[in-house]
Amino acid sequence: MSFGEYVKEGALEDRAYQRQLALEAGQSNVVIVLPTGMGKTAVAALIISRTLSAKGGRALFLAPTRILVQQHREFLRKVMNLGDDDIVAVTGEDDLYARMDRWKAKIVCATPQIAFQDYKRSLLDPKDFAIMVLDEAHRAVGDHSYVKMTEVFPADVQKVGLTATLPSEREKIEEIRSHLSAEKVLFRDYESDDIKPYVHEVKADVRLLESPDYMKRASMLIRQVLQEKLSVLAAENLMSRAAAAKLSFKEMMRNRDWVMNKGSWSAKFAYFSAAKLFNMEKLLETQSYRAFVRYYERVKEGRGRVNGIISRDPRLKEAYELINGALVAGYEHPKFEALKDIVRGLSKDDRALIFAGYRDTVDYIQKALTKDGIGSWILIGKQGVSGQRQEEQLEAVEMFKDGRYKVLIATQIGEEGLDIAECNLVVFYDNVASAIRFIQRRGRTGRRKEGKMILLIVKDTVDEAYYRVVQGKLKSLSNYARQLGRAEGKVLPVRAKKKGPMDSFIE
Repeated sequence: MSFGEYVKEGALEDRAYQRQLALEAGQSNVVIVLPTGMGKTAVAALIISRTLSAKGGRALFLAPTRILVQQHREFLRKVMNLGDDDIVAVTGEDDLYARMDRWKAKIVCATPQIAFQDYKRSLLDPKDFAIMVLDEAHRAVGDHSYVKMTEVFPADVQKVGLTATLPSEREKIEEIRSHLSAEKVLFRDYESDDIKPYVHEVKADVRLLESPDYMKRASMLIRQVLQEKLSVLAAENLMSRAAAAKLSFKEMMRNRDWVMNKGSWSAKFAYFSAAKLFNMEKLLETQSYRAFVRYYERVKEGRGRVNGIISRDPRLKEAYELINGALVAGYEHPKFEALKDIVRGLSKDDRALIFAGYRDTVDYIQKALTKDGIGSWILIGKQGVSGQRQEEQLEAVEMFKDGRYKVLIATQIGEEGLDIAECNLVVFYDNVASAIRFIQRRGRTGRRKEGKMILLIVKDTVDEAYYRVVQGKLKSLSNYARQLGRAEGKVLPVRAKKKGPMDSFIE
């Protein structure tokens, strides 16, 4: 079957599963689940071409970050039978007058935030579009800008969601399908028969590291104080005693409004103290000694009763002195030492992408590697005075691709969608409890050849807990995928919404 007039002949590698997915999508609203590196954008190009050829109009291709928007624009310019002026990018870095002109193009790649803002400014009319593609469609939940865009685009505009994985929570899956009015979900994973010939193995190396005695004691002291604060919440029935005993950050955060509305002043102080202590524990166990020391010092110097409560506690003071003393003596966090050994062992042709959740850690790693004579650069978001502009982000990726730097250290912005074929190693400096983020990180390697991922985990820490949580989520997600069906061409119908008590009256 023809995919229309807009895809250049021979521009796309002929992969049967991509053609099959595009055929199954047709002109329906769909969510397409396709593993990283398997060409979601190529499938989108086929669907866009077919829809525009049949219906006319224009296409909107949304992506959550500026760097992805630029990447999609460049890919579409290579494969679509259109001039460069017909395929444009619109982001917040473009001025208003430039955006006014670009919204007239045949295919517009944009971030959902700027698209929604420009919709409110009447710079774009949703009725002019025949199709809207949402990359990283797992974000279409809650009050995300994706949700706002699906609400303002007419029902007759085809909506195509692309994602490498579904959320582990079934409720979120149904929410995504509802927002896109998806008639079906088209599913593939690495075990699908038509995908297997194109899959490259990614070997996992989980490195469990021992922590020195002084670090163990510092962690224990922080947890002692944290336990006391959570016990205050449990005593007022603002948190279950079981969750308090397990030091459950998730339940504490879930009960925030309850604490603020029902809790005593003691409970409120305990809540805010616990929030800082959780952060203190995370910085010590997952980031670096330097990050923990700097955070404690900021708390000590800060105003307010909560900061005073924390800085006066002798156990926390002891924890600070232990870690600061180690830092002054020249000792490093066990993960940092392990990371340096990994990087020193890279060959001249290797490309390593290191993920760390904090910008401060990213900067710290990059400066330390540079000091050791190892070429490296950073990839971070735009927010804040130290953020990277769009052109700086693109330059960082290009320098990594062409080998000017063989190590790239990235925050979350590097997890989604980046196509860096040269990357053969991904290092999790810290771990994530999100199945989606875990899969996204893993997917940055093994795209054109075999890859490897190394996970650095200090025993008996928050990192190890995150690893156990995410493995459980991945297993749950895999089981649900089997229920949905893995066979090629399997269509997952949208469940009918349950009727509320007023529905029959309205009908």
